[in-house]
Amino acid sequence: MRGNVFCHRDSMMPVTQMFIAEIDVLQLLEYKPIISKGYTCMMHIHTFSDEIVIQEIDETVTKLAKGEDIVKKRPAFATSGQKMICRIAPKNPLCLEKFETMAQLGRFTLRDEGQTICVGKVLKYKPYQKGVVGATGFVAARASAPARSGDAVTAGGSAAEELVYDMDTGEMRPKAKALDGIAEDAEEAD
Repeated sequence: MRGNVFCHRDSMMPVTQMFIAEIDVLQLLEYKPIISKGYTCMMHIHTFSDEIVIQEIDETVTKLAKGEDIVKKRPAFATSGQKMICRIAPKNPLCLEKFETMAQLGRFTLRDEGQTICVGKVLKYKPYQKGVVGATGFVAARASAPARSGDAVTAGGSAAEELVYDMDTGEMRPKAKALDGIAEDAEEAD
């Protein structure tokens, strides 16, 4: 499956559904000469490609011939040759990393109708909690869930309740309590 990332379970790869990126706009399509809020195109990052939506453009930088930069905050659109900082939302959650942390997983391209229109790098991301193994909110939510059968590998942690990784479902769950013995006499006494 494309887009999967191998990582150590103690330092899980970040997953997100929204991130802030610095993008160099190369050459836009002739009949789509601007990028604005709501613009959709394909994003290619490491081995993953999916449709994204530009949620908001925070800033654009236009370089003049004299070497000066014109910075606009909250512009309505960006055109070819500009640099922009914007919020991007992919259709599905994806693994990525900040460019400064790991350049290979923080670099991407935007393509529209088979043409590369932008190259960019990830500046910040909003962690996606739902369904992420190892995420604090997910583990806490699953702690009250009933245990499922399957092979389990112990996940060393400092939590009060020991958690195990369920190999069948790919989820963290509380360790099942050991049965010391079944008191058969207790049923007869009732």
